[in-house]
Amino acid sequence: MSFFSKKWRIVVAAAIVIAAADFAVDHFTGVNPLGVVVRAVASPIQTGFSYIAGAVENAFGFVWDMRAYKEDNEALEAENIQLKRENRDTAAYREENERLQNMLDLQESITDYSTVAARVISYSPNNWYETVEINKGTLNGLSEGNAVITPEGVVGRITETGPNYSIVTTILDSSTAVGVRVSRTGGNGLLEGDKDLSVNMQCKLSFLDRSTPIIVGDVVETSGSGGIYPAGFVIGTILNVSADSTGNLKYAVVDPAVDFENLYEVLVINGVKN
Repeated sequence: MSFFSKKWRIVVAAAIVIAAADFAVDHFTGVNPLGVVVRAVASPIQTGFSYIAGAVENAFGFVWDMRAYKEDNEALEAENIQLKRENRDTAAYREENERLQNMLDLQESITDYSTVAARVISYSPNNWYETVEINKGTLNGLSEGNAVITPEGVVGRITETGPNYSIVTTILDSSTAVGVRVSRTGGNGLLEGDKDLSVNMQCKLSFLDRSTPIIVGDVVETSGSGGIYPAGFVIGTILNVSADSTGNLKYAVVDPAVDFENLYEVLVINGVKN
């Protein structure tokens, strides 16, 4: 406050001196010796104080400009944060709409089976996504053994039901066994959950026909055997193959098509349509 008070005193003093000088120049100058003396004395005084007043005015202008710039920057920053939030919300809505549309397309493509769409409400990260809970149950016609899928591939099967919820055991669980076939060759095998592989959210393919060669990148799908999963739904792709010393397959590691870390909606197959 003292800095600005001092500046204001200087401005006032400068204004008084300039006014006095102007008065003197206006009243005592003319084409005479006295006028010349007055003008000669007043001119540098007017110039000096005009400079001081201008400098002070510029200083105050700079302070106010900086304050205005700061306010503008704060407003722009707040606007930028709001725009980023709106962009994230828009992206989330767009992603959800896309997921729901894909789920609807899948549901409409399954014409031979009755299906129920459900939302994942909790999962079990402590045991590597081996079970998830969905928000539909017996009141919606679901029962134990129903297959659960997404547009990407197979999730697992229902192993527990309540009136308005169901527990789904995923293909990552070590108790899971699914009859599968290799899409490229048609060779049949058995997909199993594995405790060690489930840490990386992977499964194990074993008991494949010895006459059926497999390579990394082969797609594995349900074969329809076992009566739980209809044929033709994608399970995943072959990541690597382990063979014994004679070249016979021991097992192959399968990368599931479903992203279990980002599982939001599922489709339950609960019987053949009449």
